[in-house]
Amino acid sequence: MGSLTQLTLALWFAVAAQAPQAAQPSQAAQAPQALEQQAKAIETMLIAPCCWSQQVSVHQSPASDEIKASIRKLLAEGKTQQQILDAAVAQYGDRILAEPPARGFSGLLYVLPWIFLAGSVGLVVFVVRRLRTPGSALAAASGVNAAPINEAEAERIDDELRKLD
Repeated sequence: MGSLTQLTLALWFAVAAQAPQAAQPSQAAQAPQALEQQAKAIETMLIAPCCWSQQVSVHQSPASDEIKASIRKLLAEGKTQQQILDAAVAQYGDRILAEPPARGFSGLLYVLPWIFLAGSVGLVVFVVRRLRTPGSALAAASGVNAAPINEAEAERIDDELRKLD
């Protein structure tokens, strides 16, 4: 019975030793998956040069297929993401990038939203303060005479309003 227990334990240890190796794919299997993930990430950073309207990752055209193949070829050669993007910019110009660089006129794309946000907040604060000003202070600030009307004027206004009905 002792040998059966030893045999069972030996099998358990053998299975346990092989389990981590079976759970992880081999290095050869990981490399193509990693390259494919990198290629897909780079495809989302580029615009298809045939119409300049969609990312290469979703566009269906011979031009985008050519760029996809080029990306995979450069990755297989060991090029980095930045080197591939630089090669695309060298061939097609900055327009190929889905996110333009923050320099020159394109830098306004990154600055203008914050300027508009600050201006809008300032305008809202100004309008709210203006609306919260009491009526007498508003009249005094605008230079309108806010003197109370006398009895004769009140009677005349009432008569005119009755005539309008």
